[in-house]
Amino acid sequence: MINFLQALISGVVQGSVYALIALGYSVIYSTLKMGHFAQGEFYMVGAFVGCTLFTTWQLPVVAAFAGAALFTSVLMLVLERLAYRPLYSRPAMALMMATMGMQYVVQEIVRNIWGSDVRRSDNVFPDGSIQIGGIVITVQNILIFAICVALMLGLTVFMKRTKTGIAMSAVSMNRKAASLMGVRTPTIIMATYVIAACLAAVAGVMMGPIYSVKYSMGTTFGNKAMTAAVMGGFGSLPGAMLGSIILGVVESMCNLYISTAYKDVFSFIILVVVLFCRPRGILGKKSITKV
Repeated sequence: MINFLQALISGVVQGSVYALIALGYSVIYSTLKMGHFAQGEFYMVGAFVGCTLFTTWQLPVVAAFAGAALFTSVLMLVLERLAYRPLYSRPAMALMMATMGMQYVVQEIVRNIWGSDVRRSDNVFPDGSIQIGGIVITVQNILIFAICVALMLGLTVFMKRTKTGIAMSAVSMNRKAASLMGVRTPTIIMATYVIAACLAAVAGVMMGPIYSVKYSMGTTFGNKAMTAAVMGGFGSLPGAMLGSIILGVVESMCNLYISTAYKDVFSFIILVVVLFCRPRGILGKKSITKV
């Protein structure tokens, strides 16, 4: 029973990190009605920037988080302006293909700056653990979960209570009508991409000390986060959170009871089962298209 609860806690923490990246997918999809296949690469960029600032330059952890968010924001701004914005008036498939190609562009940028060697990052959180009835919870897991929950709640409030969040909802409903009502559509779209990139960067800083930091790491986490977003309902923020937690718990239980070699297989099986029973995802909503 203790092993089960230990695995459950680890799965929830892992899922909360997936949720930060998955929320980026959902924010972009809810606003633009399309995916962003390069989202995982900004997780990788955040891990490299955090490793450089905290481990190499020995800066405070706050500076590592702020620097990673700032660097990914600037990078996203440049890429959005040069590669994405010229395609907003083109068919959606053109922009989607651009986001797919952007994965490799970001990987090459990182490889040219940091090289292709695997790096190890120092732990950004204090060592130590708390024991409750035989269950050991590390301080690292507690802080990771707390930061993820705070960001999730902050994003939810931002989307519902701020002018920018409301404008993002307006753009998602009808981009042309929102523009006619005075919404600066290109600015809102740019803000959407930047928010998604910052969430992924924060996740990268937190997970860099746990996993090896390498320029190809974004693809794996990006695919898992997209799986979680689809499972929960693409475009639904609560769905992205729920799907991520489920995915993290499934992987953790698979590691405990079966084998780490099959955790990706079982994650895919869960996704197929969910979509077979509920094609829109767990919390996905019906969409009505007028023709």
